[in-house]
Amino acid sequence: MKYKQIIWDWNGTLWNDTWLCVEINNHMLERRGLPLIQPETYRAKLCFPVTDYYCQLGFDYEVDPYPRLAEEFIAEYEQRRFECDLHPEVRELIQFFQTQGTLQSVLSAYEQKALLESTDYFELTGFFDEIIGLNDIYANGKVENGKQYIANSNLNPSEVLFVGDTVHDFEVADAMGVQCALVANGHNSRPRLEACGVPVFNSLSGVRSIA
Repeated sequence: MKYKQIIWDWNGTLWNDTWLCVEINNHMLERRGLPLIQPETYRAKLCFPVTDYYCQLGFDYEVDPYPRLAEEFIAEYEQRRFECDLHPEVRELIQFFQTQGTLQSVLSAYEQKALLESTDYFELTGFFDEIIGLNDIYANGKVENGKQYIANSNLNPSEVLFVGDTVHDFEVADAMGVQCALVANGHNSRPRLEACGVPVFNSLSGVRSIA
């Protein structure tokens, strides 16, 4: 195998939760009389930190401070999250890389406890050497966690592949000094991902061709 380790993003990359995020955003917008969004709009606008994305949707932080909006979002998300399934290729792909002896880990902007609950729910926790989330619900990004993780590892960054579904995942991989591949069936649109200049696949099955 070309890479000794694969670092997976979780939400959107392995876990197919984009549709739920759009629904919850629309519930929040509807309560405030703001225009609703389509999935295409969501994928075109979503960015990190999420505070910037909410500004694009028209939320007024003087009326609704971001922490209140984040709590509103996560309350419905946590209640409904297991309506979402994994992307179809996930189990087969993770099992394949395990048989090849490739180390695998998760680096996510999801809160740590909820992240572990999710990997446990899908019985995937045992496949990963490390599962790294955030300490809060505010989804500010994961660059620092990524840099710390790679600094503490014994791996050559050129032998590590980060697989994600957003421009932020590319930014994280770039900050870590590792290789990156992106999938266009998650939280960002294909044109935005292609602008990053790294391999972009329609689904996770394409990752096997470069790993």
